[in-house]
Amino acid sequence: MRSNLTYRDIFTSKYGKSAVMELLDMVIHPPELALDAKIYGPKGSSARDMEGDGKLKKNMDSVAQAYKGCIQNNRHMEINRDDGKHHLSLTPTLYWYDNVHIVETAHYRDFIFNPLYRLVARGGFVEDKLSPIITKSVERLGLKEGHAKYACYLLDDHSGYFFTGHLDGGSFMTEDEKLELQNGKEFNGKS
Repeated sequence: MRSNLTYRDIFTSKYGKSAVMELLDMVIHPPELALDAKIYGPKGSSARDMEGDGKLKKNMDSVAQAYKGCIQNNRHMEINRDDGKHHLSLTPTLYWYDNVHIVETAHYRDFIFNPLYRLVARGGFVEDKLSPIITKSVERLGLKEGHAKYACYLLDDHSGYFFTGHLDGGSFMTEDEKLELQNGKEFNGKS
């Protein structure tokens, strides 16, 4: 998400240099995330060919430009590959993102929603309940050990573009389309 593009910078301002050095040592680059550089990464087509109306595209390009000066990007630029691959990274986070994510079903069933641990009650909002628990675990046990059992990471392709966001109509509908929708008129052949 847009807010995650500078996560390491935000982490630096909150927790200081020693915690940041530990965080940077915890960033992982699994071999499975070494992908075709023609498609992924700052020079890949997935970022270059992003579409959007003028306002959204301009916003995304501006964010991508700002990303080039952040710690997250600069640290990644130290990793060089000469095999036509771009290596995406996974940065540990103290926040459990419940939107677009990947997790094993067993982890939810046996840990997150397990009544024995009382982390999140059935029907509870995982982000609100789990994030403070992760932070307390890290404060108590240290970053590496406190984060280990939660193992939540941010995926970064190092393009500076965000790929998720709310589709509330504010960014992709014209003013006329918004008015039609508000007035209950047919929109693109649908009501």
